Amino acid sequence: MYRTAFTLCVTCVVFANAFRISNAQENEASAKGADAQTPWITSLSRLGESSSCVASTGDGLLLREATVYKFEAATPHQMTPIYSHPAAVWQVVSSGDASKIASVDYRGNLGIYDTGNQPVASTGVSWQTGPDAKLTIHEKAFERWCQALVITPDDKSLIAGNEAGKIFVWDIAAGKVSKTAELDGHAITGLAVSPESSQLAASDGAGHVHLFSWPKLEPQGKIKFSDETIWCVAYVAPGTLLAGSSDRNLYQAEAKAESKAESNGKGSDWITQIAISPSGRVAVAEVGGKVHFPQATAEAGNANATRYTIGNDAMKATSGVWALLWNTARQGDEQVLVGTRKNGVLVAGRSWKWTEPAKEEALAPASTEAEETKPEKEVKKEEPEEKAKKPELQEAEPAKPAPEKPVAEKPAETEKKE
Repeated sequence: MYRTAFTLCVTCVVFANAFRISNAQENEASAKGADAQTPWITSLSRLGESSSCVASTGDGLLLREATVYKFEAATPHQMTPIYSHPAAVWQVVSSGDASKIASVDYRGNLGIYDTGNQPVASTGVSWQTGPDAKLTIHEKAFERWCQALVITPDDKSLIAGNEAGKIFVWDIAAGKVSKTAELDGHAITGLAVSPESSQLAASDGAGHVHLFSWPKLEPQGKIKFSDETIWCVAYVAPGTLLAGSSDRNLYQAEAKAESKAESNGKGSDWITQIAISPSGRVAVAEVGGKVHFPQATAEAGNANATRYTIGNDAMKATSGVWALLWNTARQGDEQVLVGTRKNGVLVAGRSWKWTEPAKEEALAPASTEAEETKPEKEVKKEEPEEKAKKPELQEAEPAKPAPEKPVAEKPAETEKKE
């Protein structure tokens, strides 16, 4: 797809087989000591068209206060706190103009941060909060623990799904729930709005993806993907869904009720994250730390259909992966920001390389009969250059997210009776 030949040629486009962790981050972690840890990154979102991103975080004690941070995509190790939540934050999203940030936590609280009269950041410029910025915490807005939250493309509504299998539509302007829908009682693990904003997909703990019309929120049926939890769902194209499961498969199906789901390959651990770039490239993450970049190929006999297959294009993070976010760098190359359990935000970048075309060997003029009849075994052959080997990344065995709500201890110093 990305092949060009002229005077210079672009060699293969691959993802660098290493996550870049800056020396500053490593030095900072060492200085803090063993007791201080890099924040557990639970989700990531782009702040409009600015150069900034936002990250939600959690703690091993899920009822402990947690923080939402801002950072620059170019320097993800430098995080600035924006606001705090009463409990571990599981999802954070931003409006298209970055004027509002919304987040949900382990208690079902909804936080909405309004930047006030701060002008919206221009493309590529750092996002800044204004003097009239305000945080509003809507306690128990979604009743129970929410793992899933999305903002609609028109920035008018938030859609959340909780552990009891209930979907909520939050009217941002009115500041209240405007619609609800209940599924089969299984935890809602992921939400996605179709590219044309006409359909909502919700994955659950029983292996289904439920479909609803949008914005009416009328049921359109469901798709059976697996007998195990479907952790994530995404529209890779209008009418086409990808889903990741506890059975380690990446599935693909047409976004229609009772359509047949087919496996596009199997990973080595639960597939819990799917991210689609603006250009349509796919990144898939396992909770154990492996990130895959499925290959897009046209289906046989159907030139308009594409299948996204897990292959050998993968890399390993240094700890468990909990969030993925595509970021279009200023130079035009795509990057993936990877939120981890123990190592903050890592960066996977695409590697581009210019090379000279192979030069033709000049024929040496024949000078003597002896040189013309020189034995072949004495002729020195040019050895091909050795191909660069991909560095191996350190493997880790992070804890897997439990399908059911974990029992969390309340820290003694922050425990309060309600």
